[in-house]
Amino acid sequence: MFKSKQDIKFNRTNMNKKCNIIGITSGGLKGFSGVNAKLFATISKEHNLIDVVDNRLSGIWKYYNALYCFVKVPGFRKYIHPINEIYNRSVASCRFRNMYYVLKRTQAAEKALNYVKEDYNIILQTGWVPCLSKRNNSIRCIYTDFTIKLSEREIPQWAKFLNIHDRNRWFEMERLSYQNADVVFTLSNHTRQSIICDYGVDESKVVTVYGGVDLSNIPNIEKNYSNIILFVGIDFERKGGFVLLEAFQVVKTQMKNAKLVIVGSKPDISIEGVDVRGFVSETEKYKLYSDASIFVMPSIGEPFGLVFLEAMAYKLPCIGTTAGAMPEIIVNGETGFLVEPNNPGQLAQKIICLMENKDLMEKMGSEGRKRVENFTWEKVVERMTLEFEKRI
Repeated sequence: MFKSKQDIKFNRTNMNKKCNIIGITSGGLKGFSGVNAKLFATISKEHNLIDVVDNRLSGIWKYYNALYCFVKVPGFRKYIHPINEIYNRSVASCRFRNMYYVLKRTQAAEKALNYVKEDYNIILQTGWVPCLSKRNNSIRCIYTDFTIKLSEREIPQWAKFLNIHDRNRWFEMERLSYQNADVVFTLSNHTRQSIICDYGVDESKVVTVYGGVDLSNIPNIEKNYSNIILFVGIDFERKGGFVLLEAFQVVKTQMKNAKLVIVGSKPDISIEGVDVRGFVSETEKYKLYSDASIFVMPSIGEPFGLVFLEAMAYKLPCIGTTAGAMPEIIVNGETGFLVEPNNPGQLAQKIICLMENKDLMEKMGSEGRKRVENFTWEKVVERMTLEFEKRI
């Protein structure tokens, strides 16, 4: 039921460090939008990383939990999702929104920690699940990007439950997980405020450390700005993809040579000047960053937005919205622009403003590259380390 790290090599030369860390991931090293692998690889350079374990359900328990999503029997009544609810993405996320899933993953994590033979003084988990109890003298840390309360307010499709009972128990377990932690690291101040205000957690133990980008493979080079707009995002609708398409058609009326490249999503569209790439390799994605001139992702809701950091590393001026944590990444008027969500007219205006002024694109791109140096994984681990050392 519990999986250990396998195919990613970590630095194991820091045995003299004070911090002996056990990592617990939500989704494996490839999960959490790739954050898990990058975070723990960086931690292993500074601390003794004993192990990173994945507490996803497996085997019969995985399928039992999936069944809970589709068929539920309260008493003698059977509840079955309508057919149009079975195949869309909302149900895939709904199966995680039940207490059985939380409890079984917590049990799996507790069991796995009992098998760890090496001494550890820090448990660092990504996401609030599992809801661990206090263990010996170890410091329990959570690193998270969002809360269910924020989801209810800003991205309601992420907060679907089978019933109000599941919803209330989920919230209570999430609150308990934060309360039991010694420190909660967040990717944004936006999420930090939710954990303090919505969950009653002492503000002294909720610390914003942000997310990061790896600059080691991204040289700081001169960039030629052209007419290519880049969008990178899997959840096309939530990321504002259709708003961007509407704005782009306005842009085309004034900028005939404008091009839009869509990566990560594959909407069924046929619009002049729009190149839909869908999923691409990391190498190809970084080539597209190099070739583009403007990065645009007008999300309706966004926990953080690591792709903005990647774009800024390639000296792209960024256009996002005022929703979620995007204002903490993009400095409006300096590294790009912030527009209102669902406002294609305002978005088109800002794109045209940049495309008509290559000097402005270059200036914003350079400022973005400077700013992103504060958002590296090394900086994230530095901020975490300060909190570790306060508590050891």
